[in-house]
Amino acid sequence: MLELVTPTESLRDAWRAAHAEWGPGLHEDGFGIGADDDVDTDPGFSAWVASLRGGSGELWWIVEDGEVLGGIALRAAEDPRAERHGHVGYGIRPLGPRAGRGHVGPSRGGEPCGASDPRRVSR
Repeated sequence: MLELVTPTESLRDAWRAAHAEWGPGLHEDGFGIGADDDVDTDPGFSAWVASLRGGSGELWWIVEDGEVLGGIALRAAEDPRAERHGHVGYGIRPLGPRAGRGHVGPSRGGEPCGASDPRRVSR
């Protein structure tokens, strides 16, 4: 069953398997990787995951049976990246099991907003 989970160190190896499919660079939509983030070392990965919890928006990983299939970013109006990248971004790993998984980003991206007001997401 597909789940949307907040980024967690417990999925480090599963996330790295997904990350490896994209190859080098910062083009994994929905994961919030910055140019200075070190996701290849354990301490760097831990620091990156911790930094994701303090941003001006929400991030989730798309997970099925312990495998990270992709990520979703919901950027707040005050997030400077929203102007360039939009308020919602998502990506599905290139080679992993797909079977129509791409619909999860747009169709369920607002579900875990909880107390956030999804009406604040501008078009």
